Amino acid sequence: MAIVEGIGVVFGLLGAGVLMACCAWLAWWMLEPINRVAGELQGTTRFMLTDVLGLMILLQIGLAVTGQALSRADARDGAVAMYWLLLGLMGVLTLVLWAASVSVVSRAGITRPVRRIAVMVLCVPGTLIIMVALPALIGFFFASSFFVLIGEADQDMTAARLALMAGGCVLLSAGAFALRWLAFWTLAGSPGGALLAQIQARLAGSHQPADELLP
Repeated sequence: MAIVEGIGVVFGLLGAGVLMACCAWLAWWMLEPINRVAGELQGTTRFMLTDVLGLMILLQIGLAVTGQALSRADARDGAVAMYWLLLGLMGVLTLVLWAASVSVVSRAGITRPVRRIAVMVLCVPGTLIIMVALPALIGFFFASSFFVLIGEADQDMTAARLALMAGGCVLLSAGAFALRWLAFWTLAGSPGGALLAQIQARLAGSHQPADELLP
């Protein structure tokens, strides 16, 4: 029994390691154009007035999500303190996310205001969501499928659940491709866009696949 438990722990740790590696690779792939340009250009961090608009949008989204955590019944039950704790955590995380986004767009040479906001509001938060949700959903899908095969789950309930999970995987995968395309779009018309073209030409000259960086 101890041997079986030990094998289970080993496979569990191995699975967790593979999952973390998949998450890291997925995040890099979605933001690959920006990451490559930022790594070579290494621009200094510069704030633009329109960056504040990106912060306001992120805060509004965070407030809308956090506001759903407290109902009138919760307020009567004394959950207000927990709500304020969640609100404070949301504010800190939003500021950290925004500051990281400003650093990224600055290092990548993205100067157009709308495209900088797109990175702050869509690319970076979307990448964080998909890099966690997609591998986790795929893992749950295969785990549920395994339990169905060995007859340890309700066939009808699990079939509906599997269909929902499969649909979620398809939507999240489409979202990953959309974010990758958006990463290319944000670089267009900026100094980072010119550098990206040079990187693509260099990769093509080194006999790497010509479409490696194509959206």
